[in-house]
Amino acid sequence: MNTPRFSLGRTNLALKITFSGEWNYTTPKQTLKNLRNIIRSTNTIIELEFLEDCKVDFAICSLLKYHLQGKRFLLHTQDSNISKIFALLEDFPQDTPTYKQPNIFLSFYKDLNLSTQNFFTSMIDFMNFFGMWIYYFCLSFRHPSRFKIASIFYHISESGIRALPIVLITSFIVSYAIAMQGVIQLDKMGAPLMSVEIIGKLSLRELGPFILALVVAGRSASSFSAQIGVMNLTEENDALKTMGFSVIDFLVTPRIIALVITMPLLVFLADLVSLISGMLALNVQAGISFTQYWERFYEYVSITNFFIGIAKAPFFGVAIALVGCFRGLKVHGDTESLGKQTTLSVVNAIFWVIVINAIFSFFTTSLGI
Repeated sequence: MNTPRFSLGRTNLALKITFSGEWNYTTPKQTLKNLRNIIRSTNTIIELEFLEDCKVDFAICSLLKYHLQGKRFLLHTQDSNISKIFALLEDFPQDTPTYKQPNIFLSFYKDLNLSTQNFFTSMIDFMNFFGMWIYYFCLSFRHPSRFKIASIFYHISESGIRALPIVLITSFIVSYAIAMQGVIQLDKMGAPLMSVEIIGKLSLRELGPFILALVVAGRSASSFSAQIGVMNLTEENDALKTMGFSVIDFLVTPRIIALVITMPLLVFLADLVSLISGMLALNVQAGISFTQYWERFYEYVSITNFFIGIAKAPFFGVAIALVGCFRGLKVHGDTESLGKQTTLSVVNAIFWVIVINAIFSFFTTSLGI
């Protein structure tokens, strides 16, 4: 194997570099480094001469061309392959991409801008979806056959009856814990009986409906998104559209009506469990008898509190079902999208439950109810 070598010479206006031997991937690094330093330190014309016994591969020619950027050079060789390689390299840019450290502030504002844009885009899409559902829902009253009764009863069973155990257990535990903490504080003030009306009003207005809505949002919204999302991935929804059926009528409206029907019933049961839980907590912690509890409850807690909690329930149901169906229809591409939209459905449903509850609290407080 011929050792790669180069020699230097001077002409009138140029530096002449003469190559001999075999130049390839086995060329010593020090030889290449010396050659690079000579080329970069030269400000005159460079003549590259390749002797007859010189063999140069594409990588070495590319390296020489890179070092010769911005410099004038002449090529002397009788090897047509070397001439072709240099001619080919002339047609391609030799600049290597340089990595620039991203600006932290610019990156932050860029991410903020993207997040804001996605938020408003999603909000507009959701409002458009809500308007579309209202249109189809009103259209169903003109043509009652559009209501899918069997599907509505199926989702009443799935979203209502099957959710009953977890709803009641959650309401009982949360109400018991809050009632226990409340009576402890009031007992220190010497007024443990006041905890009866506080727990009663809180259970009927907030704990029963709100805790129930959070549980249903986590359970039903994710379920709706997953079911409809899988139908999107398997192209079942496309098949419905191809056959001329409305996705809104078949998939969205039955789920919304089912939750609107079941939520008030679940709230009623959740209220009852919350009151019983509070009664047990007060009896254990402060020794308030069941008779005292119900007498004071009947005397100080108005039925208006119950109706306020019941009034919230249908709005919670519409919001949860709408979000679940909307996110399910947004699924596309792969299972990663299914997981992302299912997670977003739970987060969005809980958000809207909190917003609706806050709106009700604001108006009822303003009206003195």
